Amino acid sequence: MPTTRLTDAAVQRLKPPTGVDRIEHWDTTTPGLGIRISASGARSWVMILRTLQAGTWKQQRITLGKYPTVSLAEARQLATAARTRAERGENPAAVRQEQRAELEKESRNSFAVVRDEFFVKYRGRQNRQPAPRTLQEIKRVLNSDLFANWQHRPVAKITRRDVLDVLDTLVARGAEVMANRTLAYLSMFFGWAMDRDMIQENPTDKIKKPGAEKSRERVLSLDELRAVWQGIAPTQSNKGDLFATIVKILLLTGQRRDEVAGMRWPELNLDAGQWTLPAHRTKNKREHFVPLSEPVLALLKERHAEQKATNITSDFVFTSGGPRPFSGWSRSKKRLDGRINISAWTLHDLRRTLATRMAEDLAIPPHIIETMINHVSGVRSGVAGTYNRALYLDERDKAFTQWADYVLRVVGETQQKPGADPGARPDGKTPRDPLW
Repeated sequence: MPTTRLTDAAVQRLKPPTGVDRIEHWDTTTPGLGIRISASGARSWVMILRTLQAGTWKQQRITLGKYPTVSLAEARQLATAARTRAERGENPAAVRQEQRAELEKESRNSFAVVRDEFFVKYRGRQNRQPAPRTLQEIKRVLNSDLFANWQHRPVAKITRRDVLDVLDTLVARGAEVMANRTLAYLSMFFGWAMDRDMIQENPTDKIKKPGAEKSRERVLSLDELRAVWQGIAPTQSNKGDLFATIVKILLLTGQRRDEVAGMRWPELNLDAGQWTLPAHRTKNKREHFVPLSEPVLALLKERHAEQKATNITSDFVFTSGGPRPFSGWSRSKKRLDGRINISAWTLHDLRRTLATRMAEDLAIPPHIIETMINHVSGVRSGVAGTYNRALYLDERDKAFTQWADYVLRVVGETQQKPGADPGARPDGKTPRDPLW
């Protein structure tokens, strides 16, 4: 029984035997571990150890796997595990079966398989599925070519270095914000996989955001508000433009873009002047009541008349007659930007502008503003939010009316006294005077 210190180079130099069927070379580093070489050149790792059989310790020979499928390093690990099992009186040959079972488990839990399961089963805050738009974005990112090499890899084998390589690729492309979003989505994915006991470590743990981001602080000036309003003013070319009406309602109500675009007639009570958003259509999954000011009611009644005149039968307020609500955001926003001359802005800035100017110009209390826009952070979060369920419907109604008056004076659709502040209240009080 020849012995030698087995190394990768030494194993590769060993020759098949001549004159005999096989030969075994035993390792001096890991006692009991050897490599068997047949006359045909086939090589297998073998192990000799003492095992407990029927109350008696006996020598047993087991096979750990074929070389090079099982490397020298892996063979040493298997040998150590087999010896540990033998010393405990357990079957050392089961270590190979366990390894095969683990490999099969890892193969079933490939990145592609686990990712598709994640899309269906993931739940976030308060055990809720992400909003449809958020889930669509997560799918778009995790299905991208960034992860082409991950598809068939066991998710447990994806390392921190693999994640960093993806993020570095995005930063090199100049997509720093997307790199941050990708890290966030991967963190959600691997955190979910850990909760499901598919992996033992999260490879995104403690990775810092790779890209720089500007905080969302854009609030439109009064001149910019006028420019936007004038840019969506009806003309012969854009008469009946759904986007123009949506933008006006966004500005006058401060609600979220998809909530307005997906508005349904059954949600509206035009006689009572109220819009009731069901919980499943709001970001925070809370039913939300929006008192409608007269300018908003006028826009909705005009829209209702347009649908009736064109024989459109749909629950959706903003649709051209198909089964879906308005969706042509990019094209419509680009056309609007071509008609106005203001620096980069987004539709979400209208929501922030309403909240900011209501507080600063009209002195409307913050808790009223947050109920108006269905926002639960800030003064409505934590213990206060848990116990204070007041709806403030009357206060909201007054505030929306006041805001509509303010906007119409700013954009020049209602008259004001010469030299008067466009934000002045109809009752003559200054904008800083408390309303209640």
